[in-house]
Amino acid sequence: MRAVNLLPRDAERSSGDGSRRLLLLAAGGAAAVTAGVIVAFLSAAGAAGDRRAELAALEDAIALVPSAGRPAVTQANLVQERTDRVAALAAALSMRTPFDRLFRELSFVLPADAWLTGITASVPASTAPTGASTGGTPPASSSTTTQGVTIQGATYSHRSVARMLARLSVIPSLENVRLTASARVEPADEADGVETKKKKKKQKPVVTFTVSATIRTGSTS
Repeated sequence: MRAVNLLPRDAERSSGDGSRRLLLLAAGGAAAVTAGVIVAFLSAAGAAGDRRAELAALEDAIALVPSAGRPAVTQANLVQERTDRVAALAAALSMRTPFDRLFRELSFVLPADAWLTGITASVPASTAPTGASTGGTPPASSSTTTQGVTIQGATYSHRSVARMLARLSVIPSLENVRLTASARVEPADEADGVETKKKKKKQKPVVTFTVSATIRTGSTS
């Protein structure tokens, strides 16, 4: 039995044209995507090339900068530095003021009938070495002031002052102990404004003293 196409000729032509348009649109889209990828790749490659050129220029500029040479450390330099440090430490220890030991020794020798009212110490203005010297000469101390101490106190008699002076002279941290001032002080009567028949207990007069001495430096506590 023979097949017969009942569709009109115009319908066949229109369906063929639609298929052709679809094919053309698909081909054009693929070409546009391919062109975009190629353009993006070329721009990225150009940017990478510019960065490489900039990096190479910076490396060349850094290579032209002269490097500062580090000074060579020799055995003689190490020995000299050690000698200077030992001399500085010895100078600091020689000027060490043992105030903690002095206070402890004062507490041991202070008589029961005497008390201290003040202690003033004078130390050198500078006890540090003058700095590292050259040529192997040890640094010298810049201190020329004698370290001294002034002790002020009070007791009830001049005999007690003499006993206090004798005890201070045997303290290992002090030397050249001498009495610089001593005075008898009578207590002042305190008026309370109340008349009483009962006599008040009369206060004892006190004797104030001032002792100066030189501190032995370099002592160990």
